[in-house]
Amino acid sequence: MKLVADIGGTKTLLAVADGGALSHQARYENVEFNSADTLLARYLETLPTATRGGLRQASLAVAGPVHTDSARVTNRPHWHLQKAALARLLRVSEVVLRNDFVATALGLAGLTPAELVTLQAGQTEPSSPQLCLGPGTGLGVAAVANGQVIASEGGHIAFAPTDSEQVDLWRFLGGEHRRLIAERVCSGPGLLACYRFCLIRAGHALPPDLDPAEVVRRADSTYDPDARHALALFARLFGAFAGDLALTFLARGGVYLTGGVAPKILNHLQTGAFLEAFNSKAEHSDLVRRIPVQVVLAEDLALRGAAVDVPGA
Repeated sequence: MKLVADIGGTKTLLAVADGGALSHQARYENVEFNSADTLLARYLETLPTATRGGLRQASLAVAGPVHTDSARVTNRPHWHLQKAALARLLRVSEVVLRNDFVATALGLAGLTPAELVTLQAGQTEPSSPQLCLGPGTGLGVAAVANGQVIASEGGHIAFAPTDSEQVDLWRFLGGEHRRLIAERVCSGPGLLACYRFCLIRAGHALPPDLDPAEVVRRADSTYDPDARHALALFARLFGAFAGDLALTFLARGGVYLTGGVAPKILNHLQTGAFLEAFNSKAEHSDLVRRIPVQVVLAEDLALRGAAVDVPGA
């Protein structure tokens, strides 16, 4: 048996994997813990004694760069995970650390048709690379080529505005004075930034205690044109970014939109703004129109991927 975890910037999902099946699944909000070690110790206490004693390995997917013996959560930088310390804490003989989107990519093969919504059917080339990317607290990216997962920090490439409104957003976020990355606009916090930008541009006051979920709620259930405009802007930004990376990897095997945000804004991704930006690639527009694009509804994909055994990992 192995303990598996998906440690993100906002939440952590945990389970026990045994022969491909997941049990004892739990979710924790990271803000309630001062370290990943504390959170993992709390989860360990909830397991039956026999299950704790049967653990032989821990496989942890981490939202940040992973090194040989350690990893750090990008959007929770004081959370530093070290293999040796974790092995002692969890009383296991082996600890595997993976980037969360490497784990996500490993989970793609187990998806069912019911867990996918097609935005663009395209023409799948099974031998070509697959790309998974998605906004959450951050912006994750990974690819699968020739059966191997390629780790990436693609969410940290520069934000490239494509029209005058996006140039204004770039200025609003301080782009004239510092480097802005794609994650600043294509993430949960990025959606919130888009909404603030739309409100201020329209001369409207900022509501108190806003979070990304509230922006989506306002766009879907209230008459809030600024929230709807923010979602449309976000869809274009996300589409342009996804299309650029589809070209980078020549992801003819398919693009999979994952993470915590994409399923929650599915109706906004289906309006056409996302695909228009995805496919707007000048002389390569015909190429990207043939690339399949699907939204992954399963939010535990990285947890499933963490349970996958990889030789030498």
